[in-house]
Amino acid sequence: MFDKIKIFAGPNNYDFEHLYFEEANEFLIGVDSGLEYLANIDKNIDLAIGDFDSIDIAKYDKIKSKCNKIITLNTDKKMTDLSFALDYIYNNMDYNSIEVYGGISGRVDHFLANINLIKKYNFTMKDDKHYIYMLKKGKHKINNYKKYISFFAIEDCYNLSIRGFKFSLNNYYLSTNDSLCVSNEGEGEIEFSKGKILVISTND
Repeated sequence: MFDKIKIFAGPNNYDFEHLYFEEANEFLIGVDSGLEYLANIDKNIDLAIGDFDSIDIAKYDKIKSKCNKIITLNTDKKMTDLSFALDYIYNNMDYNSIEVYGGISGRVDHFLANINLIKKYNFTMKDDKHYIYMLKKGKHKINNYKKYISFFAIEDCYNLSIRGFKFSLNNYYLSTNDSLCVSNEGEGEIEFSKGKILVISTND
């Protein structure tokens, strides 16, 4: 059982030294260009996954030397490299939580696909400007370390109350096509009786 599985993916718009801190019982996975990023900073990698289509061939030998295990995917596959990695983790590993570094900026279609993956596998996603995660029904204390924080229903949310932030709500029905809760500020508490909410903390 691993306390935390950390996946490094592309695009690599994150500062490793700023975002990452080593934990005692962690497992590091490099996915495609995230794998090259880890190798370039001389970080040992527990597992490499990808078709490696975005990796410089000249650097591949160095990358292999840093990896304990490599899973090579066919370029003509039915899922993204990150999707495969999460599916592999879900079906083959015991863990408490998953963090994904990257996967936010870059191609919009890939980013939207990653949001769907959050709904399916319930992991956090971060880069230098963003911190994204999902909440299930209940009461949650929210610590926000960015300038803005937004809440989106990825399943219709009932009796939503937001307290302590710049803008509050009380027993509100937040549907999946409602953008009322975008660009709030501060930190506080959120509570709802049914549904799932995507939380996005961000800086300019």
